Amino acid sequence: MHNRLRLFYLFMLIPSIVLGVLFLSIYIQHWVISDALIDDFVSISWFGLIILSVRMFVWVYFQKQMIFGFTWAKEITRKENPEIYNIVENLAISRWLPTPKVAIIEDSSLNAFATWWTIKNSWIVFSRWLLDKLNKQEIEAVAWHELTHIINGDVKNMIIINVFIWAIWTIGYYLMRVRGKGKNNPLPILGLLLYLISIIILPLINLAISRKKEFLADAWSVELTHDKNAMISALKKISSDSIIEKMDSKWSSIAGMFIENPKKKEKSFKWFRNLFSTHPSMEDRIAMLEKY
Repeated sequence: MHNRLRLFYLFMLIPSIVLGVLFLSIYIQHWVISDALIDDFVSISWFGLIILSVRMFVWVYFQKQMIFGFTWAKEITRKENPEIYNIVENLAISRWLPTPKVAIIEDSSLNAFATWWTIKNSWIVFSRWLLDKLNKQEIEAVAWHELTHIINGDVKNMIIINVFIWAIWTIGYYLMRVRGKGKNNPLPILGLLLYLISIIILPLINLAISRKKEFLADAWSVELTHDKNAMISALKKISSDSIIEKMDSKWSSIAGMFIENPKKKEKSFKWFRNLFSTHPSMEDRIAMLEKY
């Protein structure tokens, strides 16, 4: 419950910042709270909402095709792999959920991810090596982890947050280019501030949210399977080789969808690496599960 509340607060912080800086930039142009300021704020907010909705639609529509194209994931049927298909189906039925579609990445790594916008059209994707190296209990733990992401709408939240960060970046970029109010025009300075926030502070908040989601999905997996040892064992095996070569040069935001980072880890101080990581360290995840 504590992790979910902290995740909610982090998630609400970004749209609050978007609305706050939008109001501030309009206020700087008026320097007084008036009906004109309120009218400008409402009209620009509506226009911005339309732009954000279009951007979000594009991300939602192409997100699955994009990540499947990057990883070469292929859908499997019950006939092709009845064991894994039945595992996913039984887990979904136990929660009265539609059965997610299942896909396989033909890769000699151990990783998995969930994707899509709604539960009805969701996917759970496993690497081939993960299915070969993990036993049934460990695969069930991983599947529960991914199903938790689907239930909690984590992919949806990730897309929304990325769109809001893009909105802050856009506002900052255009405010930096505002001219026509003389040397004392504060809008370019505000724009620079927003630009820096969008490329430094907000991405760090987004990464913190991503790490919290992984802790929460791990915890739910243990709670639903009543077997923390299976999840711990699965994570230990996954940590031995989670790198998917096809993903190594792709976007970090997509890497955050996997149960463990599929990209090569940069060599740096642990605290610095953890700060800029999409996932908690495997040591921290296992330590958290061992407390259950």
